Amino acid sequence: MQKVALAALITLSITSLCAKELAVLPVVTDDEYSLRPGVALLGGYGNYTKGESSAMYGVELSMACPLLQLETLDIKQQISLVNYSYNGLNTLSLEFNPHLMFDINDKFQFGVGPGFGILLAKPDNGDSATSVTVALGASLNYNVTKTMYLGLESRYQWVEKAEFATDVKTNLDNYRTLLKVGMHF
Repeated sequence: MQKVALAALITLSITSLCAKELAVLPVVTDDEYSLRPGVALLGGYGNYTKGESSAMYGVELSMACPLLQLETLDIKQQISLVNYSYNGLNTLSLEFNPHLMFDINDKFQFGVGPGFGILLAKPDNGDSATSVTVALGASLNYNVTKTMYLGLESRYQWVEKAEFATDVKTNLDNYRTLLKVGMHF
């Protein structure tokens, strides 16, 4: 619970420092709101606390956040599904990552924000476990064209300890760095 509160506090602090005006439910209240959807393929490297490091891959859907928007900054909602499999551990992570996006120039954007999700984990020789996650990450996007972008994202994810066997809990905290190739629509 403390990790959720910390991630929310960081996000709200950055928002209050940067916001002149906060729009709540812009999807309903703002006639100029545009969803600006995107999709990206993800690939990169991840490492779990237990030391298992390997490739990760997945897909990400993104959009202008329909819940909150700032007058001076974009809030980009990223929803990712990422797979990891190495040394007998298989995980699938579904994450919701709102990022505050800062325009560096007309080609580059830097983003930072929390993440919340669910991690499904299964060792080859044990029962599966489902855990709640909280994350903090940063991203850098380069707009190749008006519709195509390349990105780099790193984040650390705190995971509720997984119980694969009775009274045996496993720490699955992890970090990842992924490259993105995506399209805006």
